[in-house]
Amino acid sequence: MHTTGGSADTATDRAERLRALVYTSPTHEFEGARGTFSPTTSTLIVGQRKAVLIDAQYMASDVTALGDMIESTGKELSAIYITHGHADHHFGLGPLLERFPRARPLATPGVIEYITANSENETGLWSIMFGDRFVRPTVIPEPLEGDEIELEDAELRIITVGQGDIRPSTVVHVPAIGAVIPGDVVYNRIHVMMAMSTPDEWQQWLASIDAVEALSPRSIVVGHKQPRARDEDVRGILDGTRAYIRDFAAAAPEATDADQLIAVMLEKHPECGNLWTLQYSANAWLQRQRSGDA
Repeated sequence: MHTTGGSADTATDRAERLRALVYTSPTHEFEGARGTFSPTTSTLIVGQRKAVLIDAQYMASDVTALGDMIESTGKELSAIYITHGHADHHFGLGPLLERFPRARPLATPGVIEYITANSENETGLWSIMFGDRFVRPTVIPEPLEGDEIELEDAELRIITVGQGDIRPSTVVHVPAIGAVIPGDVVYNRIHVMMAMSTPDEWQQWLASIDAVEALSPRSIVVGHKQPRARDEDVRGILDGTRAYIRDFAAAAPEATDADQLIAVMLEKHPECGNLWTLQYSANAWLQRQRSGDA
């Protein structure tokens, strides 16, 4: 995408004045080399004078690099929108707002409620996983008024789809450039986090993916992706995530242990990266099944 000048105000002109820049973190190892955390994205929608950031990272090194990317555009950061309440998408708000104090941190009321209820527990978990390498949360987003964020003469439409890998989840639609930023509703060639939802919620999750598809996106910048995976592979992204959820849902009740479930999913989805996510999901499913919560 590129930016051009001009005085007309057609949809084509608005699209040419917008561009999306994507920061994708590296894979991060846990303390004690017990596994790795998936690459995580933040998307900057850049206009002629201002920019809006979607999701804020969580590791100190990535938050610094993301801030450098924002600063390099020379645009004023006007807002940071958080798609859902997972720590890896909002813990970086504090230092980003210190660096860009004119930006407003925004989220839907449901996402804010999730963040408020879970940040303390997630901080403890992140301390175990990452030691002192992550950013501790200091900021709670402000409630978004309405369902749009304005960026100059373009709109970023906020759609509450409900279920992703957690609930509530939202997606951002930027019609002017045909882009959708769905947080963790959709994945791109990365093992999908199935551990935090139930079989009934997996069906609701599939409906959320249908809602993303209904937007007719030309690109989808997911929350977790292999760094070289193409955002423009819309069909592969949508169908791949659907197939993963359905395959896990079919295999999980038949699995006698986590290793069997992992083996089935690896056979069906050899293209997916970050094995730890699958291991975590498989073990969580078996624990839930043994406790009668499945």
